[in-house]
Amino acid sequence: MALTCLLFSCSSSNKKEVTPYEKMQINTINFIAQPTFAGDYIFYKVTSAKANLEMYYYDTKQIYMTCNKQDYVAENLDKFIISKDCVTVAKLNSNILELDTKRYNDTSKVFFKMPVSNFKVDSTRVIETPYKNATYKVTLPQIFDFTYLRSAIGGGAIAITEDQHHFMNHGSVVAKNNEPSLSDFVKQLTKNETVNEVKAQKLLDFVSQEIEYNQNEATSGYETIKRPDEVLFTKNSDCSGKTILYASLLQQTTIKWCLFYFEHHVCVGVAGNFKCDNPLKFKLNNVDYYLAEITDPNAIIGLDSWKGEMNEANLEYYQTSDLGSDIFNYKTNQKLEFVKGKLKKD
Repeated sequence: MALTCLLFSCSSSNKKEVTPYEKMQINTINFIAQPTFAGDYIFYKVTSAKANLEMYYYDTKQIYMTCNKQDYVAENLDKFIISKDCVTVAKLNSNILELDTKRYNDTSKVFFKMPVSNFKVDSTRVIETPYKNATYKVTLPQIFDFTYLRSAIGGGAIAITEDQHHFMNHGSVVAKNNEPSLSDFVKQLTKNETVNEVKAQKLLDFVSQEIEYNQNEATSGYETIKRPDEVLFTKNSDCSGKTILYASLLQQTTIKWCLFYFEHHVCVGVAGNFKCDNPLKFKLNNVDYYLAEITDPNAIIGLDSWKGEMNEANLEYYQTSDLGSDIFNYKTNQKLEFVKGKLKKD
């Protein structure tokens, strides 16, 4: 019934009550409007339509779009437009496309706008991101479970050290176990492997080799935290996102893991019995966690990729998979406090 009602209304005014379908429309446009986190060709992946979202105005709930002239046909438009009556097309003026106060220079395109309420959403559509030996498959409802942290371990977002230094709690964004899209992806990556140590290395090989290190994120001057789905969409991140993704993949198995917080670096420790000479490992609560360096494409679990830099003297904080989102000082074992409560999950 929600879709039927929308067919007869082009209104973009804010309503007191938002229907589930309207919420899905808004969430989907929000998702598409952030290519830094959603990746390339995301509009096509979501709609299978040949068009581009150019601008989204959240306050007025209006979206401005373009498509090639040959694609401004019913066969293509019907994939993402509910009613063409709700679409306003820019006019050509002095070789410039003008629409409201917006100007668009490429006259080979059609420039148009419509309210978000006119955007057609298929909640059952599977959005695919292919990799070498696996394809990440996720639906819009699953993406929004990530967005609202319903799929995350959760907990305090920002930890406070004893000297009042603040840092992001990476573990709070790690996915819970049995998250459908990640569980399926892990099965693809590990295939029929039953040995946990081999599984953990296969997952590390994927994260270290197929997720590109994003130097811009690392040197931006502020912390960029990507959820595991966002890292998979964009196929890149710095140590923070790669750590969150690797821990999230391990979380879909029975393998114990921890996060190691060094100064200016975070990485993962993996519990198990890993065979290498002079392994780099740390004992936490009587469990040995072997360091897995997610930024080294040749990383082997337990092998020191940093030539001694990541050692007990430099390890500041840790958190383990079996203690949820709590973070502890490695030297004193004291649990850290968090800034203002917990991350909301809805």
